[in-house]
Parts: sequence; C-alpha cells; structure tokens
Amino acid sequence: MNRTKIRRILAGSVMAAMLIGTAAATNAITRRMIEVEYANIKLVVDGVEVTPTDAEGNVVEPFISNGTTYLPVRAVGKAMNKEVTWDGNTKTVYLGQVPGTQMNWMKELPPYQLHQSTVYDGTDPKKSFSVAGVTHTVGIEILDIGGADGHALWNTNCHYNTMTFTVGTLGDANWDGTIEVYLDGVYSTEYELKWDAAPKTISIPLNAAPNVKLVVTNGRWGLYDLSFS
Repeated sequence: MNRTKIRRILAGSVMAAMLIGTAAATNAITRRMIEVEYANIKLVVDGVEVTPTDAEGNVVEPFISNGTTYLPVRAVGKAMNKEVTWDGNTKTVYLGQVPGTQMNWMKELPPYQLHQSTVYDGTDPKKSFSVAGVTHTVGIEILDIGGADGHALWNTNCHYNTMTFTVGTLGDANWDGTIEVYLDGVYSTEYELKWDAAPKTISIPLNAAPNVKLVVTNGRWGLYDLSFS
C-alpha cells in the first residue's frame, strides 16, 4: 500500500475529525503544524464499507497522525445513523441526542421499509398530520386503503427492549382497526384501535428483536411521541 505523508495546518481539530483514543479537553483554539499520513484507510460499519463525506458530499479521507487515527465525525455519525450537532458556543460535537432535548426518533431511527405510510421528521414544518385536533410534525402515518394493509418496518439491531408511541385516528377516518406487531418477521401481538376513542399510548416489548414491523388493518392512523429504549 502506498503511503503519503503530508504536512498540514489543522485549525480547531475537534471540528474536523474525531479522535480515536483519549485527548485533553480545552476551550482554547490553537493552531499547530502536524504531520499526517494518508494510508487509504477504510471505514467499515457492521460489515459495510462506508465512504466518508462532508455535508456537501465531498469525500473526506481519514488519516493518521503520531500513531492516532482520525475519522470525520459527520461521516461516522451518518454511518451509525446518528444525527451530528455542532455547538459553536461550547465547541462540542454531539452524536445523537443533545442533552436537555427530546430525541427525534424519526431522524435517529426512521423505518427503512414503508407501505402506505408517510414519515414526518420535523424537517419541514409545513408537513404535518392531525390527531384529535392536535397537529404533529414528527411521527408517522400508517394507512389501510382498499384492503392493502399499511406497514412500517424498523431495523432495531437487537439494541432495544421497548418501543413506545401514541396512536390515534386521523381526522378524516371513522373506522376501528388494529395494529399488528411482528418481531423478526414473526407475529407477536396486536392492539385494537377505536376511531372515536382518545389517542392511545402503547408500549411494545421488543425483547431485543433485530427488527419490528407494525401493520395497520383498517383505517387511517397517526403515530407520534415514538421512542425506543
């Protein structure tokens, strides 16, 4: 493998790369000349090779400096399905939830397979759905239209024990229905839904299943306040 050593000036390195190892914390911004080595380093996450890119889609190559490997933090977050947030005031990079805020699971862990369903992740405040007269910009609609059951499938990778959400009928529907739950493709349980009832909060035991599928039979339903734990 050809190895090329290049001298570069890195300004505020915490913004450019993620250190694998331990570094001393500091609030000061320093600039120093360091020697970095580009060695065609590959990033593989759960067996899948990932090409690191920046926010504009440009390839960002990992490098080695003084025996430590540096990876672009945004690329790592994307590969791990974690939203990356930069706080310029505290010079802090957050992967996933920012302390003091509510986790947006429609961004953190959106369903990877949908049928007659729509995901709302809050990115566009003009896109929303209404349940019991309350508008929601984060959640998911799952519909059963013409007997073709709608569904949403999440890849949970055996990481969670519980899935919780609140569900209610959409404003233009007046049919009772059910939500069937499948864990790793096997039927687990189902919950009755009444169109004229108040929104219902459901907690589903996942037992660390690799994936969970929700299937709606009959009606039009909105799910919100969804979380995994």
